[in-house]
Amino acid sequence: MNPAANNFAPTGPQQNGTTSQVSTPSSLYLEARVLNLEEGHANLLDDVNGLRELYRVLSFSVEKLKKEGWPVHVDPFQEVDAKISRQNAVQFRSELESLKNEVQGSVHGGADVEKANGMTTSKRTGSTPPHLRAASVTSGGKIKSSLPPHLRGKKVESSNNHSIKEQLAGIQSKDRFTSNTQTNSSAKRIHMPAPSPPASPETIVQDQALSLERLSLEQAWKPYHLTTLAAFSGQILPGDTAITFHPDFLANTLGGASWSPGLRFIKGKGPCILKNRTYYQLDPRNEPYLPEAPGSHGAKLTAFFNKAPEEEFADLLDDDSNSYEGVPMFVLVGKRYMYYGNYSQTRWSDKLDYDTMTARVPQHVKNYWAEELTSATREEWVTEELKNHFFRKPEYDGRLFAAPDQETTVDTEKEIECTEKMTRDVRKYAEKLREWEREANMKTAMIKKQSILEAFDASDMDEAPALRLWWEYLECVDWRKDFYDLLVTLQKCSSGSYLQ
Repeated sequence: MNPAANNFAPTGPQQNGTTSQVSTPSSLYLEARVLNLEEGHANLLDDVNGLRELYRVLSFSVEKLKKEGWPVHVDPFQEVDAKISRQNAVQFRSELESLKNEVQGSVHGGADVEKANGMTTSKRTGSTPPHLRAASVTSGGKIKSSLPPHLRGKKVESSNNHSIKEQLAGIQSKDRFTSNTQTNSSAKRIHMPAPSPPASPETIVQDQALSLERLSLEQAWKPYHLTTLAAFSGQILPGDTAITFHPDFLANTLGGASWSPGLRFIKGKGPCILKNRTYYQLDPRNEPYLPEAPGSHGAKLTAFFNKAPEEEFADLLDDDSNSYEGVPMFVLVGKRYMYYGNYSQTRWSDKLDYDTMTARVPQHVKNYWAEELTSATREEWVTEELKNHFFRKPEYDGRLFAAPDQETTVDTEKEIECTEKMTRDVRKYAEKLREWEREANMKTAMIKKQSILEAFDASDMDEAPALRLWWEYLECVDWRKDFYDLLVTLQKCSSGSYLQ
């Protein structure tokens, strides 16, 4: 602070020639640093000259060999271990890379490269905080705010910049050491640490090539619960000989309406060939973890759950049947559906966490769900679930009992007073619910696709509720040949309509 200043003006002009630097490093220390840099530069120049001489000798030898100046003797071939030979080649390549980086990482050479790339390394003074010094050597100290901290270190940088980082890191460590032990620095030489060779650029690029989209489509991975299920041991018709069914045939023969994502329910009161009046009709393009073949186990994804059909149509189902056991499944293969068997949900659903949503759910599946949940033709129960998820209903925090916990046969004055308070609390809560219903309906109608995608990526502790999908585990429990033969026969009766 300048005591001669009348007002505090951080952006005003400086007075009395006062500089903005808080502290000035010792001149002896600066001289030691310059000497150290010059010594390192001289050593690197010696290495460059040595490499040039080696290159000249090798070039002369190669030219002499091409002119048949050397006698060549071929010994009997020896067995060579391919694995050891590859390891030696990788080690030799790493050594060449390190030599190349050391040669190009000189002080002046690194500065030239930085200037060519439009990057400059700003000078640090004693006023620079330690946590900001590392940022001054990467893109001028600028880091995009949208880049998470755990991804900032994975940017592939040039070997020259890496070498300069190593030197600056050594200088920073010396800065801290000198500031803590300020002694006669003129009698001591400051030695720069030898720069360690950077990691091979090929290795870094190879790691970054493993994108999340490819990880999410690994054939070997599946939800853990599916790995605990025993394989279905019943008789199954081979898939290459199985007859597929036209979508219109299933719609006309089985009928039914969409009850929940992928599940259809037959509401009619007439006779039905399906005991539980439900069947799955699924598209593997939007369900990457469906059974791989008829008779195998799988899982489907869903965002919300509708109530069970038996809760609304209990009179249509038998007492010993429900909508989640022994349900026939038809999976789209090409443009037709194949019967995969009868499936049961033998374990209740589990919610996916953020890691699984990011690494195991492909982006096109997230886009599909975002479009379905924001579609203008979405079902009413989906709209209600969206409203309850993103706009929580207010909780009642008023009085619960009208009178104290006393057994009385007449209305006392205290009881009448408590009853009036409870009535007022209930009335306020009803008004609050009415206001919430009006606002939530309006906000739910304005939800867009991008909002759903952002909810998929949101943290579980964010103020805005995050959205996660659920697993619906599907275990194959039967493959009904009589049911399959019946469908084949019915389709043959109208084969002219269902050829394509």
